[in-house]
Amino acid sequence: MSFNDFLYQLGWVFKGYELLIILWFVVTQFPKHRWSLFFARHQSLNSLQLHEMHSCFMAAVCFFTVHVFASELDQFILNMIPKLGDKIRLFYLVSMMSFFLFQLMLVCVHRIKGCLFSKATRICLYTSIVHMALLFMQLIARGYFDYHELSMVYVIGGWACNIIAIAALSIYPIRQTLGYFNTQKEQF
Repeated sequence: MSFNDFLYQLGWVFKGYELLIILWFVVTQFPKHRWSLFFARHQSLNSLQLHEMHSCFMAAVCFFTVHVFASELDQFILNMIPKLGDKIRLFYLVSMMSFFLFQLMLVCVHRIKGCLFSKATRICLYTSIVHMALLFMQLIARGYFDYHELSMVYVIGGWACNIIAIAALSIYPIRQTLGYFNTQKEQF
């Protein structure tokens, strides 16, 4: 198994965790909020807690969707394009476009719903900007100058951005779950 195959498999572990975050929202918040979890508008978001919950949920869904889409598109590019230079340029360009799509989706959904950006969502946006900068660096270095010495900077930086974003998305479910257990403990 090559290093890239290992990273691809590890990526699916992270996507599984992202799916668990989404399922946590659906299982714990859907009974309380019903369909407003998906379709709430600015008028029904009457507290900062609701804004935070909806913003974190939207960020988790967008992050997961783009991660699944982008990783499969990246694998398609790596497996189907024979010429190395074209493969490198297309890979980094499509990856940058995927992160831009994530940012665009997140901003549009927040704008449509009239929802404020939570801290976790802002962290996801900021890390995606950093990741896009790393992708652009690799596009120029590897794609146009055939300079491959920055690969470890890209790998470490890209994975750090993903881990930070996933950790930020995890904060809301963890905080709410701990709050639930604390209230249950106080009742006994």
